[in-house]
Amino acid sequence: MKSKKVYLTINWVTFTIILLVGISTAALTLYDLNTQITFGEESQSRAGFRWGIIHKIILITVFLSTSLLCFGWKRLFPFNVPIAIIIAGLCYQLFFFTFTIGWVGFVGTFGFLIAFMVGVILIIFYLVFKFLEIRKANQT
Repeated sequence: MKSKKVYLTINWVTFTIILLVGISTAALTLYDLNTQITFGEESQSRAGFRWGIIHKIILITVFLSTSLLCFGWKRLFPFNVPIAIIIAGLCYQLFFFTFTIGWVGFVGTFGFLIAFMVGVILIIFYLVFKFLEIRKANQT
């Protein structure tokens, strides 16, 4: 039971930190894009709305993966929150792809890669920890 509380704490602290950093960087980036006066090549990155096939693909992926995660939330514990972090990173990328134009869209891709890496690291950590628990239980 103690390990379940440790998993819950690690999961929700990590998720909250990732979510707060994502929201703040998105807000700061959009604020910076809307308040900065640029000319020439600097004006290539700006706030604006785009919607195309890649946006639809990402949206469908987010919707399907979120639906599957909702159905298996309790069964996937402790891997549920790392998967949710990866999905949140995909939403972050969709946000930047949809509401920015130019090179600033790579901020969304960079954020998704960070969320993906954090999620995968947590999954690997939990797999190793569970393997060690099983091995310890089999030795006694």
